[in-house]
Amino acid sequence: MKEFNWDLSLIYNSDESIQKDMKKIEDLIAKFSNIKSEKNISLEELLKVVEEASVIMSRLIAYSNMKRDEDTTVSKSQKTALEVEALSAKMSEEFSSFEPIVMSTSEEKINDFMKKSDRDDYKQVISRTLRNKPYVLSEKEEYLLSMAQDIASDTENSFYMLSYADMRFPVIESDKEKRVLTHANYSNFQTDPNRQVRKESFEKMYETYGKYVNTFAADYYGHVKAKEKLAKVRNFKSNLSQELFGDNVDEKVYDTLIEAIHDYIPVLSKYMDIKKKYLGVDEIHNYDLYVPLFEKDETKYRYEEAEQIIKNALKPLGEEYLSILKKGFEDRWIDVYPKEGKKAGAYSFGAYDTNPYILMNYTDNLNSVFTLAHELGHSIHSYYSRKNNPFLQSDYTIFVAEVASTTNELLLYNYMLKNADTDIQKKNLMVYNMEQFRTTVFRQVMFAEFEKIVHDEVLSGKALTAESLNEIYYNLNKTYYPTVKLNDEIALEWARIPHFYSDYYVYKYATGFTCATFLSQAVLKGSENVNRYINFLKDGNKNYPIDQLKIAGVDISKKETICQALDVFKDTLDKF
Repeated sequence: MKEFNWDLSLIYNSDESIQKDMKKIEDLIAKFSNIKSEKNISLEELLKVVEEASVIMSRLIAYSNMKRDEDTTVSKSQKTALEVEALSAKMSEEFSSFEPIVMSTSEEKINDFMKKSDRDDYKQVISRTLRNKPYVLSEKEEYLLSMAQDIASDTENSFYMLSYADMRFPVIESDKEKRVLTHANYSNFQTDPNRQVRKESFEKMYETYGKYVNTFAADYYGHVKAKEKLAKVRNFKSNLSQELFGDNVDEKVYDTLIEAIHDYIPVLSKYMDIKKKYLGVDEIHNYDLYVPLFEKDETKYRYEEAEQIIKNALKPLGEEYLSILKKGFEDRWIDVYPKEGKKAGAYSFGAYDTNPYILMNYTDNLNSVFTLAHELGHSIHSYYSRKNNPFLQSDYTIFVAEVASTTNELLLYNYMLKNADTDIQKKNLMVYNMEQFRTTVFRQVMFAEFEKIVHDEVLSGKALTAESLNEIYYNLNKTYYPTVKLNDEIALEWARIPHFYSDYYVYKYATGFTCATFLSQAVLKGSENVNRYINFLKDGNKNYPIDQLKIAGVDISKKETICQALDVFKDTLDKF
């Protein structure tokens, strides 16, 4: 039925219209090249071309990817996606000269542009580009550095090849059925009600990693060393400083987050005691952390029911938000059900001048309801951002992206908890929320702390070995899980975390969930907080993330903000 499929014909309704836009991109690439070859380069004209081409390209990318994902077996869609990808790469290569042009423009000419231009978004692009100037090298040095960065990225490729192509895991017996352990099914084994299965899969996973740990250690040490040296070459004091620079985040935010989490480790320990009690074990091990405490809630939620539940849950966000939510359901933003050839998972996608579409694989369970609420959070954030900003100020950062989606999830959680029919439904929901705190806040901050310790060791001139990395990681587990009977094998877990190759990224999961917890509680308290929250959604990227969150009423740089969010975790435990 049409209402369950997204309507991509609103973007392009013929092959000719796609080709027409691709031709426009080619023309704009040529136009950019002509402007930059002029003796007296006009920044305004360059920005107009960049803006126009980027709007069209974002539309082409969104359409071609979504069209391919709705049925990956259609070769025509695959071909279009590849053609758009190639054109995008060509455009990026040509437009990459924009930054050096701005950097080399005289101060007098920049000041003249800033004074005369009536486009605040253009002025912001120029000022943010110039913010990078102290960290940009000469053309020759930049060329050499780009080659060095290519070599540095090889460590990540090595990690992926070793982890996902070369490693082979043994067979595990579960329910009298023998299955080969893999990265994909490991989580299934770790949630198995049979404790022996959990124990065996845990031990076999890390027994295999133990055989390769020296290679993983050498590779990760090479990665960290390269990143720190490249940061120094760019005049940053450290890689942490470089990674936080883009979002204009002070290092104190990172340190304050770790400090606040340490204060709440006793609360996490109390949660471990609850797990131990409900699992009926004398001591809790690492392989007990993911097993459900209760039988899974098998309640079925038809899509139409999910729609109504989400509308009810998000009522606190006000009439304007609800009208956009209604529009999303009625205007066919969502591709709802799984079907043959369709890409797995869920996402929110779109372009500046399209609907913020959602790919779902809805399966009538509670998890699907939460996923739908989450993706609607992204899409409505995009809707507000695009409707209230020019293109160049409409693309919000990853730092704040998960705040809007998780706020929706938490409002849904509060609504479901309030309206739960049975005690077991309530308990399952509370465990779901507490697990989010454990895995998205405590666990990610433990990862963030590991990264900082490791990078600081390298900065101080120390070499990293398998033994030293294992020791750092094991000691952190002792700190975060003092009441858990740690298995020696947990020391090896660092070797299977791909995020460590995306330096200083994981802390954003924790800040995102913390802010969403704070904001969902604030929204439930009244309209003034709702207005602040909506203004945050409307900001696009006019402000940097920390300042955007302050618009919403949350100051993540303050320890008490994080503590207020963690008190919600504590209150849930107390009520359990």
